Amino acid sequence: MLTSQAQTVRGMVADQNHEPLIGATVMELGTQNGVVTGVDGDFSLKLTSRDSKLVVSYSGFLADTLAADLSGMMHIMLKENASELEEVVVQASSTFMDNLESKHVEVITEAELTKAACCNLSESFETNASVDVSFTDAVSGAKTIRMLGLDGRYVQINRENIPNVRGLSGRYGLSYVPGTWVQSIDVGKGAGSVVNGYESMTGQINVELKKPENSEKLYLNAYANSFGRLEVNANHARDINDRWSTALLFHSNYFNSEVDQNDDGFMDIPKGRQINVMNRYKYRGQNMESQIGITLMRDEKAGGQLGFDFGDDFRTSAQYGFQNNTTRVEVFGKTGLLFPHKPYKGWGIIYSASYLDIDGGFGRDNYEGTEKTLYGNVIFQNIIGNSFHSYRTGVSMLYDEFDEVYADSAFTRQEVVPGLYYEYTFSPGDKFTLLAGARTDFHNLYGTYFTPRLHTRYQFSENTTLRAAIGRGYRTPNTIVENSNILVSSRQLIIEENPEPEVSWNMGGSLVTAVSIGDKKLNLIADYFYTTFENQLIYDMDQNASQLRVYNLRGKSYAHSFQLEGNYQFSDRFSAKAAYKFYDVRATINGELQKVPFNAQDRFFVNGSYATRFDKWEADATLQWFGSKRLPDTSDKPAEFQRGSSTPDFFLLNAQVSRAFRWGNIYVGSENLLGFTQDDPIIDAENPFSDNFDASLVWAPVAGRMVYAGFRYKLKR
Repeated sequence: MLTSQAQTVRGMVADQNHEPLIGATVMELGTQNGVVTGVDGDFSLKLTSRDSKLVVSYSGFLADTLAADLSGMMHIMLKENASELEEVVVQASSTFMDNLESKHVEVITEAELTKAACCNLSESFETNASVDVSFTDAVSGAKTIRMLGLDGRYVQINRENIPNVRGLSGRYGLSYVPGTWVQSIDVGKGAGSVVNGYESMTGQINVELKKPENSEKLYLNAYANSFGRLEVNANHARDINDRWSTALLFHSNYFNSEVDQNDDGFMDIPKGRQINVMNRYKYRGQNMESQIGITLMRDEKAGGQLGFDFGDDFRTSAQYGFQNNTTRVEVFGKTGLLFPHKPYKGWGIIYSASYLDIDGGFGRDNYEGTEKTLYGNVIFQNIIGNSFHSYRTGVSMLYDEFDEVYADSAFTRQEVVPGLYYEYTFSPGDKFTLLAGARTDFHNLYGTYFTPRLHTRYQFSENTTLRAAIGRGYRTPNTIVENSNILVSSRQLIIEENPEPEVSWNMGGSLVTAVSIGDKKLNLIADYFYTTFENQLIYDMDQNASQLRVYNLRGKSYAHSFQLEGNYQFSDRFSAKAAYKFYDVRATINGELQKVPFNAQDRFFVNGSYATRFDKWEADATLQWFGSKRLPDTSDKPAEFQRGSSTPDFFLLNAQVSRAFRWGNIYVGSENLLGFTQDDPIIDAENPFSDNFDASLVWAPVAGRMVYAGFRYKLKR
């Protein structure tokens, strides 16, 4: 019988020039057990069998299948994919659970992202069961995510461990991260690590972008859809010398069509145009690694009634207009001080400075907002005696300056939040891991935040792992931008009291196991999480159908989330995964503990993937079923403008087919293939400046079937 130490394979993945490949996928053949290589190309993987084989893959390189060597460090070299397509033998799984991670973390690789159009981050979860994506209203076109049944504002969304989608960018920020820039996405459920701050309440999403040192020399992508949207992406990376490398990432999209499939006089999708550029540099030395980058983004949207355009003034236009013009600039960087003879020891410095400006409005009400943010995090890691005991500790600083104007009201807020943290990991072997952390932050407006978090992992057998976690989270709400969807209506905004910080506890865990069926394994993941709020900002649409009343929680608010997911590789060509999700999300609204609106209690998800030999042709389809959702009370409106108390259930189907060539691939697909749309999404659309107008009661797609096509071209270095 193997000891736990003997079952772990360790190694390093590099290219033909012996440069480490960061983010390469190392999988145990025939299982969902895998890891992603670290900053030095290193990996450590717990195997289920001594005779296992490894599948090692990386974008732009030939995948390799080899026997696991348990006797010492494995050095795996991948070859660039410049030879015949027929030489590709095995492709690794495109999503997997990080087996040795104490937290519940699912890794979405670049291969998974290419199964859909994935124009931006908000569309990167269409083939993933853990994250739900939905539209917010019938005018702005904004998409939001939900995790564990709660709004995406409770998820901490980082880009390479730097806070990214938050503050004033919280509602539209997902569309500011182009999909072609993404290398992988880590989706973590429950409270995250204290190293990354206190804002993770229901989960953490960390987006890893393509790196200068190992990206393609040239990557081109063009996309067009049947509604008239055009998109161009271009990435370029090169080595400056043996220590410096650089990458230039470019994205642009343009949409100027007026789509009105339901004939209500309003554009189903707003017009839009965006230019987004990132330039980053990476330095690799023996004792230090460092990177610095800058991003520039300009995004413009114009929607509302037919005829409204980019240059029109919504304040004086005869049509009801919506505009959102956003400019964002960011400088970011990281520096790591390494100890080559002590790989467990090191210093890390992460920093970011950003400026965000929004100019827009809804109907006759203007909205202007600016946000200036500074972020810094200094991290030190080491061991205590031996590698069984390790820790990370450090200090952080978060500075936010907000200036907002909505209609005739102005809001100004300055937050200065220094903090310190300590995180201890006990890992006596491969079967058990305990991660305990705490941080204390000193908020200049709201006092001291104390954030404890605990994660544990225990492996009962080679196929079964149990994880459990509990943690506290905080966030400062941004009342206006987080309700931009509700402001696309005639509702009067009434803020009854000063918003207090939202505070929650999250607890739960997951069970991961594999059941043998024939010569293959059915991989099962069951997870349950419970979130309860000490305080929450309530957005009350029930008290009065002509108002949005905002106040701090007066009673209970909680969310139960259960998900059961299974995936099975039926053959070398076909695989499928399915998931059932149950949400019980309730809050005290209008004095009554009731279901939170727009949230389906029951959901079902199934995805199938098929590939011909050598992946020359690939096909992927995802079907989702959404159960009934509660709607806000509209009983005090005139009878012709009232809506029911709940919605019907419905299905959504997305599909894509791609054809591979030596230079890249072409693809064609469809979203909302069944063409399901919500009937009459806008109340009193004929009179948008009347007291009854409301475009916020959206629970399903407004636009129908969309067909798209595109190509991806890759030139290797």
